[in-house]
Amino acid sequence: MLDARLLSGGPDGLDAALADTLGSPALLVVDGLRDVDPPGLELLRRVPLVTAGRAPLDSAHADAVDLVLADDAALGRAQVGCARAPRAATAAALLLRCGGGDWWDGLVRESTTYSMLQGGSEFLGWRSARGEPAAARDPGPRVRVDRHGRVTEVTLTRPERHNALDVRLRDELHAALGEAFAGEGPVVLLGDGPSFCSGGDLDEFGTFPDPAAAHLVRLSRSLAARLAAHGERVVVGLHGACLGAGVELPAFAAHVVAADDARLGLPELGLGLVPGAGGTVSLPRRIGRHRTLELLVHDGTISAAAALGWGLVDEVVPRAQLRSRCRQIAESGS
Repeated sequence: MLDARLLSGGPDGLDAALADTLGSPALLVVDGLRDVDPPGLELLRRVPLVTAGRAPLDSAHADAVDLVLADDAALGRAQVGCARAPRAATAAALLLRCGGGDWWDGLVRESTTYSMLQGGSEFLGWRSARGEPAAARDPGPRVRVDRHGRVTEVTLTRPERHNALDVRLRDELHAALGEAFAGEGPVVLLGDGPSFCSGGDLDEFGTFPDPAAAHLVRLSRSLAARLAAHGERVVVGLHGACLGAGVELPAFAAHVVAADDARLGLPELGLGLVPGAGGTVSLPRRIGRHRTLELLVHDGTISAAAALGWGLVDEVVPRAQLRSRCRQIAESGS
């Protein structure tokens, strides 16, 4: 906890107050944030920590911090979340704080941060604890493409793994979207089986040659870039587990429909990482950077109803109606 009055002392006063904290990333809650003047707010925006203030805050004071805490329960969740991987949490807060602008610039910043953390102690600790990854044993196609008049329907077809995004699925989906976007008409993106997409395949995490090489591959095979460039043509249907990439990629779409059984979350902090599938670009555009970081530090998932309230999805329908509703929107434009 930092007494807001210390911000009036300028950079030297703040450095002295944080002397034992800087270099050891942590959550910094500013007590009395509503009374901080503009110079103090500008100083706070440059603190390399996860910063938070208690609601209610006006827009200027909220913009100076990374999290706005509604109550003590929100504070507790933030403390637990940041403690899981304090360096990754701080990196995410700084990445979101510097967001905005062109989507490509944002994807490059995200991938650079992600790659840096792949060489960090938190990710390496997770990888060591997990042990040797299992070899993939599902040789079948990862993507199916169907056409219904003007509508191209792209479906993830790895149901036994909850459509976990491995290299093969990434590459097949990248190719399928490229072909669909080269033509005309709307695109519907769905997933077979119990879940839309449970995020990256954990058995492949850490199998890259080195972080720098992974950074370049991530950008050259970027599903986020495909969707960011053509999102106005895309309708996505979510159901079951929608984690990591399963939230980040759909958020680029013009319309996201969630089944009532959908559960959405960003589990990357548990691995010592930040979102790496475009989430620091796509989610803030839908729900703002404060909500994005709140979802990241939240140890769990939110319901489809909660996602609708946040604006992360555009409507919720019964599971049995998901495919038909997505096709209806694509065909009619509404």
